[in-house]
This record gives sequence, C-alpha cells and structure tokens, in this order.
Amino acid sequence: MPKRNAEDWTLAQGKAGGNSTIIRALARVPLIEQRKSRPVLVSITWAYDGEATGGMPPRAVYDRIEGFEEVLFAALDESDWATEAAAITGNGARQWRFYTADGEDFIARFTTALAGETVYPIELEAVDDPEWQGLRDVQPKG
Repeated sequence: MPKRNAEDWTLAQGKAGGNSTIIRALARVPLIEQRKSRPVLVSITWAYDGEATGGMPPRAVYDRIEGFEEVLFAALDESDWATEAAAITGNGARQWRFYTADGEDFIARFTTALAGETVYPIELEAVDDPEWQGLRDVQPKG
C-alpha cells in the first residue's frame, strides 16, 4: 500500500446524533480492477466514552488510537494486504474501513502486526462488498 497522500483524501466534519463527527475517506472510488481484487470490507471499531467530549475521544483515548494506527499503518505500508478506505470518528467510536482480498487473511496479518502490542478495545467485522459501498456511503455527496 502506498503512503497516504493528502490529495487522495477528503475530510468532512459534521454532526451525528448531536455529536461532532469527522470522516476521512478516499476522494475517489478505485477503478474496477482494484475493487475486484479487494472485494471484502473489514471494519475495525474502537468504542469509547465520548459523552463528556461531544462524542470525540478523550485525549488519553485519542493518544492510544493514534498509537494503534501507527502500528497498523506501518504493517500495511510494509506489505500491500489491504486498502484503507475511510476512518470515521465521533459518537463514541472510531471506525476504520479497509478493503482486502480475503477477510481471514486480513485478520491473520492484522494479528501478526499487533503481536506484542497492548490489547486494544476493538471489534472486527468482515463482509463482502465488491462495489465498495462502505466507501461510497461516507464520501461527500454532490
């Protein structure tokens, strides 16, 4: 996976459920060849208590989330096993959306990447999404 370039991404801020929400998403849906090679959407969700912070992560949680991202993205940059499509933060959770060829392979590589790290309060879900609807749903309309 190539390093993330700012021009490849769009950033949106808004409100959901009365709380602040920030969405970082690929600006364009990849070409059909890439979509066909990575038809599985893997969502990683980190829930936190954001009641006192307008739905955003408290500073200590934010710092842990950033550390988690650093480890995960370093592994993704090292060997191309998934495409980051979006990250949604707000309403008491951060969710990352990745596309990969195989959900079980993603989980195996993910587990290897995080070996030796602290346990993170995350949930993973893998679903077939060959049209990349999970990305389209969070891209700005218009």
